[in-house]
Amino acid sequence: MPFSPLQSSTDSDVDPSGSKTVSVPWLGLCLPLILMAAIIFLSPNFRHTESETVRAKPLGGDLVQDWVGGYIAGAGEQADRERLYDLKFVKSVQHDSSIVGFSWPETDYFPMVYPPFYYQAMQPITLVSFPIAIKVWGVICAIAVSLAAFLLFQFYKPSRGWIGIGILAGLFFFPLITCLTMGQKSTLLLLILAATFVLLHHNKPLPAGMLFGLIAFKPHLGIVIGLTMLLKRQWAFAAGALLTVGLMVGISWWHSPSVWHDYLSVVSGMSDYVESGGYRPTQSHSLWGAMQLTFSGLASAWVVKAIAGAISITVLFLLWRIMRGPIETSSQRFACQFSAMVFATVMLSPHFYTYDLTILLLPVLLIATSLPAASKTIRASKTYFQLVGFLLVALFVLAGMFEQIADQTGFQFSIVLMIGVLVVLAIALPVASASGSVKQQN
Repeated sequence: MPFSPLQSSTDSDVDPSGSKTVSVPWLGLCLPLILMAAIIFLSPNFRHTESETVRAKPLGGDLVQDWVGGYIAGAGEQADRERLYDLKFVKSVQHDSSIVGFSWPETDYFPMVYPPFYYQAMQPITLVSFPIAIKVWGVICAIAVSLAAFLLFQFYKPSRGWIGIGILAGLFFFPLITCLTMGQKSTLLLLILAATFVLLHHNKPLPAGMLFGLIAFKPHLGIVIGLTMLLKRQWAFAAGALLTVGLMVGISWWHSPSVWHDYLSVVSGMSDYVESGGYRPTQSHSLWGAMQLTFSGLASAWVVKAIAGAISITVLFLLWRIMRGPIETSSQRFACQFSAMVFATVMLSPHFYTYDLTILLLPVLLIATSLPAASKTIRASKTYFQLVGFLLVALFVLAGMFEQIADQTGFQFSIVLMIGVLVVLAIALPVASASGSVKQQN
């Protein structure tokens, strides 16, 4: 019995393959770990020899920021812990070879941009030397991918017929490879979003919100989903998220109020980050970054912001159409709605680089699971979902070329594909009635 894209997965225990029980594909779930092992073995980011005097780039990629942040947060002297956002002090620690275990150009550095509780949570990984920590962190990030896939396979039945090929394809997804190679944390975001969706799908909004609150270490990525769920009167979800955020902020504030004052000063200047010298707009996939790329030098900063704002309003309108009607979280319709919220999160964020596109593995899988039976449920949906399928495939395949395309054309093509997905979903998804069923659009 195939799953309809609008059917609740609780309606049947039969899997897409037709069997009542499906064994967990443990070999497939281990593939991200195999990929990480290959990266550790092959990537120069993970290799360091004593003969190297000064590395061109930091060992472990961008992880040096997180590790040093955890190191400072756990420093023995309170005065040093309170200098977490002191750029001069941070640079001195990042370039202290006796601490990080290597030397790199003094002109390069990573500013502290995450909330204090994130760096405080990173303290355990500083118990091992940085050259070892980068490997431990890589394994943790690879496990996050496997765990996200396991949760979807185990608790979202429509994905079972797709999870194997999804994992295999994901290993060739350029943002994921970049994320693991650079020591980025986007796979943790993927896990948080996947687990949040699974909990919502099983009508557990409070724990879903509490888990979603962990995304606050990148607070701008929680705004779209958080506000959308609040506007849809998902009070338990909102309460859970606020509880987690409140606890993290409260404990961190109690630890050091002055550090939070410094962090808020950093946040106040983030809107101008895209205009800084270290920002690479060809790697940006937010509307603000994309418009900065296209119109830089052609219009003033305020005009660019106005253009980005106008397109952002369009994205919000499309999201509003997709989210119309009561939310039925156990339906596959909600899977498409949650996917739309993730796409909107990418575009409406002030800062979103290529490696963060790793989180798009979730909406791509969720939407793909609705394709086979879609034409039997939604009027003219075969054409709509063929189109959205084409857009998703293009997004997946071209992910490794977006920077080159942007460099040659001065335009971020990923924005077109993501808006295209929202347009198709806004047209194709019917409106839910008060009873949780769906009404066909005219």
